[in-house]
Amino acid sequence: MCQAVSNGDMRSGEFASIHVRAQLSTAFPVTSPTTAAAKRELDPLFAKLQGRVAGLIANARCAHPLGVTAYTPAAFGAEYPALYLRDFTYMAESAPEFIPPEHVRAILALFAARVSPEGLCPERIGNDGEVFYVCHGGRPVTDAPLFFAKLARAYLRHGGDTAWLAEIFPVLERTFATVPVEASTGLVWIDPAHPHTAYGFTDTIAITGRHFFCSLLRFEAAGILAELADRLGQREPAERYTAEAARIRASLEHLWSPEHGLYLAGSADCRQADVWGSAYAGVIGALDPARHRLVAATLRAGRERFLLRGQVRHLLLPEFWQRRVVVAEWTEPGTFQNGPYWGTASGWMAEMLELAAPGAGLALLRELAADFEAHGIWECIGPDGYARVANNLSSACLPYAAWKKLSAAS
Repeated sequence: MCQAVSNGDMRSGEFASIHVRAQLSTAFPVTSPTTAAAKRELDPLFAKLQGRVAGLIANARCAHPLGVTAYTPAAFGAEYPALYLRDFTYMAESAPEFIPPEHVRAILALFAARVSPEGLCPERIGNDGEVFYVCHGGRPVTDAPLFFAKLARAYLRHGGDTAWLAEIFPVLERTFATVPVEASTGLVWIDPAHPHTAYGFTDTIAITGRHFFCSLLRFEAAGILAELADRLGQREPAERYTAEAARIRASLEHLWSPEHGLYLAGSADCRQADVWGSAYAGVIGALDPARHRLVAATLRAGRERFLLRGQVRHLLLPEFWQRRVVVAEWTEPGTFQNGPYWGTASGWMAEMLELAAPGAGLALLRELAADFEAHGIWECIGPDGYARVANNLSSACLPYAAWKKLSAAS
């Protein structure tokens, strides 16, 4: 992501256990466990991951000059010193039991108030109050309006005020309309002549043409707007966004690669099998049942080409990205988004592996949690001791959400 600084040297395992227990039991009490939750929490690795998630969120929280309680992407705030919309959305979606709903509402209101006159949604707001619409490549970040919709849904699912959401619904619509789209398909389109940040977890990579991952986010956002419009009694936009989500879903076929049994990241630059995106497509219901099972089986069969210590590479080995927006030492093959392995996608992968082979997904999550115990929680890792940005929230929160989901279904 933008504005990364040097590798962190503080691991999440250094949190005092008494502090984590206090977070779990008092500040943000967990709902009384269901039978599935009780079974899950008997797993010592899950309990440790839950404690780590609580501690990371507590230590990512900070005061913000614009009057909200902000959350940084990495705990303790030294790395990525800003309130990033996508990272906070992942926290709010994954671990709402540790984030007060009033914090989510305040952050939604802050971003709504900073949507530009042209409808652009900020991707982040610095800890000094500076608002950013652009990351790399000189054009506005593509995923911000889509994560804005996802955060609105997270707030709603956390018991949020529907009447208040009605007030920001026009802003959600206005910024959704700014996403660059191929008119004939509804897929997100990134101009090959002007590559720029699209999805923030590949923000240095020049994926151009039809952009698979951002199209999945647009599919999600259209469905969210349809759901909100329906709750608000607005029939016309509800029908329109429902139809748009269906159109995007059908158009994803343009990026299907029979050769790989997976989807391609882009249709112009980086026409490469997208491991993250293919897993995510299954998780969010963008695939029909037969394709869902096929992608899950493909990922299960090829797992040695993208898994390391429970963490997930963007691409299949031995590939690296074909084009970059940022050409620098820290984006060379084997670094950052160009070859290392991330916990961010481990939960999505676990859900797909569980479909392909019951028990395999939960086994992946246990492997990941054990690695966190042994080596700490990092933004990404690689062979030969490579690790970047300690105490990263998405690495822990998204797998935690998947573990809850898979345990409830078992």
